[in-house]
Amino acid sequence: MRDSCIEYSVLNGPNRVTMVRNVTISGGAALAATLRECGVDHFFYVSGGMGPTFYKELEKGMNMVLCRNEMAACCMADGYSRITKKPSVCYSQHGAAAAVLASMLYEAMFSHSPVVALTGSVPTSRKDQWYYQESYEMPYFESTCKFNVDVTDLNRLAEYVRTAIQIAVSGCPGPTHVNIHTDMADAVAEMPEIYGDKTFFEAPAFRPRAEPERVAEAARLLSSAERPVMICGSGVHISAAYNEVRELAELLAIPVVTNYKGKGCFPEQHPLYVGVMGTYGMEFANEIVRESDLVFFVATRAEPHMTEELTAPEPGASKIIHLDIDPVAIGRNYKADVALVGDARLTLRDLIAALRSMTAIPRRNEQRLRDIATAINQYQSVVAPMMDSDAIPIKPQRIMKEVSKVLRPGDIVVSDTGFMICWTARLLRLKGYGLNYIPSGGTLGCSFPLAIGVSFAASKEQRVVNLIGDGGIAYNLADLETARRYNDRHAPLVAIVNNNSSLAQVRPRLEDFGLKKAPWITHCDFGDVNYAKIAEVFHCFGVRVERPGDLADAIRRALDSGKPAVVDVVTDKREYAPLGIARQAKRESFPGIPTY
Repeated sequence: MRDSCIEYSVLNGPNRVTMVRNVTISGGAALAATLRECGVDHFFYVSGGMGPTFYKELEKGMNMVLCRNEMAACCMADGYSRITKKPSVCYSQHGAAAAVLASMLYEAMFSHSPVVALTGSVPTSRKDQWYYQESYEMPYFESTCKFNVDVTDLNRLAEYVRTAIQIAVSGCPGPTHVNIHTDMADAVAEMPEIYGDKTFFEAPAFRPRAEPERVAEAARLLSSAERPVMICGSGVHISAAYNEVRELAELLAIPVVTNYKGKGCFPEQHPLYVGVMGTYGMEFANEIVRESDLVFFVATRAEPHMTEELTAPEPGASKIIHLDIDPVAIGRNYKADVALVGDARLTLRDLIAALRSMTAIPRRNEQRLRDIATAINQYQSVVAPMMDSDAIPIKPQRIMKEVSKVLRPGDIVVSDTGFMICWTARLLRLKGYGLNYIPSGGTLGCSFPLAIGVSFAASKEQRVVNLIGDGGIAYNLADLETARRYNDRHAPLVAIVNNNSSLAQVRPRLEDFGLKKAPWITHCDFGDVNYAKIAEVFHCFGVRVERPGDLADAIRRALDSGKPAVVDVVTDKREYAPLGIARQAKRESFPGIPTY
């Protein structure tokens, strides 16, 4: 890179001069320099396309992680960015590879993760000639990205990459995409000086505050409510508003419910903590929300899945305060009596100050708190026998008990979707609070590479536990080798597999509950696979568990092994997780599934 000229431009009057320096630089060097200047330090990729021409540039200060497929690269970047809140990059070449990458950005979009996707398309001079693997990639990314651009002018490459990073971390964070053509990697051009702004090194880049008059109105509603409840979502994690949520809850003695994306943002041992609500949550938590006269949505979109199909609360049955940094989230599913558009941490601070300035803080509703404590105890009495079960095959509930016992403050649990997220959201007890629970957003199997990405972001003193089913772990088994190859660069990582040899979430709809033994169901059952043996083939630690009494020791050995590890737990394929209101409404169709 060399300076080519210096241009001067006048801004805001004749006495203020800003110097703009141009540089002559190759596309590959410009890309690498832009990423470094913008604070990006991790690059997850599958080799190919234009990649080899700029690897030497990227290696200058960049942690590069070669993955086994594009799905894994995207999920690893997502996991890394969720923990650090910093932008990270995933890369694939063009064609089908780009389509796979785009589809997996759904997870980053769901989790509001600042992932920047780069793809290398065919040379601009060869477009529309049926070039090998040519495909117009841009539509793939329209539904999964906040920003989607095809760079056709090399002079603007650094500008577009910088813009994609800034958009990824701003407002409600989310993924962005930049498509670069392969002939740009070695081409040299003159372009504006490459720079980055530290403001955009992590999310949230800016912390807007809600208007004071709206904050005051929210304070009045909260102070007059008899049965208020707070529902906390993933934005509490993004904003790191943990202390503010706790201070507000304790100030007004408000029960705190989370959706599963917000799990961990409030201490689960706290007397004001109720539990996880929603379709995958606890039935009693949904009922407590329905009985409330004021619902305070804190940094959540209040989407149907998180509110049990918009029944908790029932629309119009409660007063609603909705706080979110994204104005698009306000009023979409619930009419807000008070809309607070702003950063969760700062807006909650303003709300607490407004409440403290009032002449009298409302008294605690002691009877309601006692009723909630009774409901929690009743729930625990229902699930305790399941979690203590010594049955063989092992019950998934027993796995949750043993994992809860072994967790330490600071450990991070990454949960797969489907039944696994039902078990973890309801039954897993976290130690401490903060960003210690990472759920997948509905893409089966994504949690394993997600956990690998999390392990790159975690400190060596932390431990990452991936809870996943056999249907999920099979998607990305090859990246056991990735985890092993970079073993000295990430925190201890253990995948605990709920191995019932089935895609069991489908089974209840096909099950004959009149049979004493679970029948073979062609549409969802698999042959037995020992995933512990597969882990050993990849030079990782593997152990299979068939008796519940052996679980605790197996998990501890895996965590202490010094290698990426798989604990393969043989479980009961007929143990189905409750899924809330749909199962309650059709109980005659699912007589073998309890609701709790």
